[in-house]
Amino acid sequence: MTTAGPLRRVLILLENEPYPHDRRVRQEALALHEAGYEVTVVSPDAPQAPAAEEVVDGVRTLRYPAPPGGGGAVGYLREYVLSAIRMRRILRRLRTENAATGREFDAVIACNPPDFLIHLARPFARRGTGLIFDYHDPSPELFEAMFHRRGLIHRALIAVERSAQRTADVVMTVNEACAELVRDRGGIPADRAHVLVTCPDPRVFYPVAPRPELRRGKPHLVLWMGRMSEKENLPLLLDAAEYLVRDRGRTDIAFAIVGRGDVVPELQREIERRGLTAAVELPGHADDRQLREWMSTADVCVSLDVHSPMNDRSLMVKVMEYMAMGRPIVQFPLHEMVRVCEDATLYARDGDFRDLADKVCSIIDDPELARRLGDQTRRRSLEAGLTWKHQVPILLAAVEQAAARRRPGRASAIEPGQPSAAKH
Repeated sequence: MTTAGPLRRVLILLENEPYPHDRRVRQEALALHEAGYEVTVVSPDAPQAPAAEEVVDGVRTLRYPAPPGGGGAVGYLREYVLSAIRMRRILRRLRTENAATGREFDAVIACNPPDFLIHLARPFARRGTGLIFDYHDPSPELFEAMFHRRGLIHRALIAVERSAQRTADVVMTVNEACAELVRDRGGIPADRAHVLVTCPDPRVFYPVAPRPELRRGKPHLVLWMGRMSEKENLPLLLDAAEYLVRDRGRTDIAFAIVGRGDVVPELQREIERRGLTAAVELPGHADDRQLREWMSTADVCVSLDVHSPMNDRSLMVKVMEYMAMGRPIVQFPLHEMVRVCEDATLYARDGDFRDLADKVCSIIDDPELARRLGDQTRRRSLEAGLTWKHQVPILLAAVEQAAARRRPGRASAIEPGQPSAAKH
């Protein structure tokens, strides 16, 4: 791994999750720290991460009071405005610290959503700090997927997205499909667009001994894990569970929906209303050790993302984590996921909970199919280079490029011949 000088510094701005719970941002921060950078992350707080300031695995973490989560377009706007105000106070403090020490950040990485976070970093850029827009989700497509319309807000989001990308010295994004948007819709030259895939870190995701008690006395376990929000289509899994229990008499299957999010209370009420408490469990947040145990115990892992302009451009992180763990997977046939997974997973008809349930049963009832799919997913993960160690050089190159654009005389920490951008 390339080693950067000890005085090099990176600031990361994160709004939609507290650090270190956003896996992509955590992996970026730790990779930069391991490469010799001094890393600071600004994020909201949460009950699981309440400290206003702490050092997490070598990463300085500054948190502001999280505003109430958004619901509807107005709710999200209120959340983002309050977050911007509170984050700006921390950034003023950091600029004061920099002035007192004479040490500026080499780069600021602003993670979307929201896209306008990068504009909070412009005062740092005036003092020679490179700006990186970390383009996790295309906000116009995300809006369309959540609210099923376009219109004025959609057009405004395209304008804000374009402004953020053009303000940045470098844009990082999650796959080639999103990089096409960066180049075509944002007008960003290809040499300033880096594809940094959010891949599992093999030091975190590796098979462990199953824990049969997680099945809650049932022979089989079906697992979904992630951040529970409205766009995750979790009611589809309740539909599938209800169909299996009520219509097919499958009382031998336990379902676990692992994670946290703003729809948990609503989901719990729906489980109780449907009489599914014996079949479906919401165990809450799981740390890395617990996630390894859940996935190693699960007979089938599922993803519930359905066709939309955003989802068809997305690589679903949970699916790549399932693959790294060698689990049999059922998902819907999204364009990017089919391209990456090929025939290593089973595909249910888009949005069809009955077909999803039937595909789950086909794996549970055929141990040989389950073994073959598990072997294929892990092999496909390795063949496609979908591990974090393959992505770290791209991250380091992006940071170096952004810093060099603001400070042309800056010595590079990238080894000769190492690419400054990559496509996946």
